[in-house]
Amino acid sequence: MIDSADAAPARPRGAAIAAMFAALVLLTSLELVVVVVLDMDRAERITTLAGLLMAKVMLVLLFFMRARVSQLVVRLALAAIALAATAAIVLMLETVFRVSVS
Repeated sequence: MIDSADAAPARPRGAAIAAMFAALVLLTSLELVVVVVLDMDRAERITTLAGLLMAKVMLVLLFFMRARVSQLVVRLALAAIALAATAAIVLMLETVFRVSVS
């Protein structure tokens, strides 16, 4: 007899995979727009690209790596992304401060 907790999660269907692929393509095209089209300061561009990167990482973690099955994995992934975002923001603010002081 198979316990429901031990059962393997269902594989994503074709429509779900296509939707996730479309979301990743959309985020990648937004990155290209930020780099090529928009006239932003360097710090704003880096912050925006870091945010888009973290969104893509979260999508890949939750969907393709099936991290959404385990609440612990989801919490750890969110904590790691939040820590990385905080560190990136602090480093960018420090760089802006050093440039404005000099």
